[in-house]
Amino acid sequence: MLFQSTIINYIILICVVTLISFSTIYFSQTYGQENFRERPFSLSPAHPNLFDSRLKVEQVVQGLDTPTTMAFVGPDDFLVLEKDKGTVIRVVNGRILEKPLLDVDVANSVERGMCGIAVSKTSSKTYVFLYFTEINGKDGDDRKGKEPEGNRLYRYELVDDRLVDPVLLLDLPAIPGPRHNGGAIEIGPDQNIYIPVGDIDGSFSMFYTATQTQNFADGIAADGRSGILRITQDGKPVGEGILGDSMPLRLYYAYGIRNSFGLGFDPITGTLWDTENGPHEGDEINLVNPGFNSGWQEIVGFSSSQKKFDVHKLVTFDGKGKYEEPKVVWAHSTGLTSLVFLDSEKLGTEYRNDMFVGDVHNGRIFHFKLNDERNDLVLPKALAGKFIENPINSGAEDIVFGAGFGGITDLTVGPDGYLYIVSIGQGKVFRILPQ
Repeated sequence: MLFQSTIINYIILICVVTLISFSTIYFSQTYGQENFRERPFSLSPAHPNLFDSRLKVEQVVQGLDTPTTMAFVGPDDFLVLEKDKGTVIRVVNGRILEKPLLDVDVANSVERGMCGIAVSKTSSKTYVFLYFTEINGKDGDDRKGKEPEGNRLYRYELVDDRLVDPVLLLDLPAIPGPRHNGGAIEIGPDQNIYIPVGDIDGSFSMFYTATQTQNFADGIAADGRSGILRITQDGKPVGEGILGDSMPLRLYYAYGIRNSFGLGFDPITGTLWDTENGPHEGDEINLVNPGFNSGWQEIVGFSSSQKKFDVHKLVTFDGKGKYEEPKVVWAHSTGLTSLVFLDSEKLGTEYRNDMFVGDVHNGRIFHFKLNDERNDLVLPKALAGKFIENPINSGAEDIVFGAGFGGITDLTVGPDGYLYIVSIGQGKVFRILPQ
């Protein structure tokens, strides 16, 4: 009996150790790579610092709850989204207004929640576009097993200190999730809305949805996920579809996107660039031409890294879509988020129209110059292969502009021409300006 008891206890011990090991792997993959709320931002120092001594960091506001993205409505006047609370906060002259402009019920596990915002003004109205994971219930009910209604893009009108008259523009999948919702809204030079939507990956879910826009030739038709969508500010298709005329395929500007938190238009050429997150490696910066295929789920990083896969087997939608290689790839995921072009000389003429990119894992800001044709990045000699093993102590330090921001979820250029940073890890907004 003693021997049997010992054997049973040993088996139980093995099961417990296995369960703990699996749980550790699960949570490190699910949260360590891409979750905003649960990840402890311990990889960054407590205070931001810049590597250009002529510049400084100024705190604009603190006390925000899991802030994701921001948008200006005027000088020293901007809106910030709070991911988990489903709130839109207004900050005027560094002061948070007492009441939110809007409070909606959101699913908020992992990457769900308040994801993206953009502002557009006419002569008589100010429109605010919001992308969030809506739920019929209370904030965070998806953590208790309730499914969200969908990832939705609404247009509101800003009247005084309220967002009113919501108009539903896009109703997109939010299941299985809860990762890869994307949502970094941009208004292009053509005044149309561009929004990246990830593959809504269920991670360990058995109910993963394979679609043709994820390069599964036998997958289901496009359903709004895994692409960059383009619509008018009224929610209509823009001209003829790039990839096809059926809905919602007609809305796709690009596809094969795993997940993206960053879109930016070059102020000189008007071309679109994006950041894309790899699973554990293969974070990318891409030049996104109409019909761009980023290659997911068959390709992560450069196509040459998938030695057993033929690029010609990617889904092309009858030749209308085209795979293009990334402009630079990270060997280990750094959690790339926002991408912005500094169309200002306020930080010095040497930075004007350069690209700045944030990351959520290490709280770093990366800085890139473009070549004369504006179709590629100018990289240090150490990055001749366009592959970043480690940007620190590797000869590639020149691309690191700043650090210590505690998990960056948004970068934007204010009406004052300075660079603003949203730190979800510190619950703050910073501004970079000359000394």
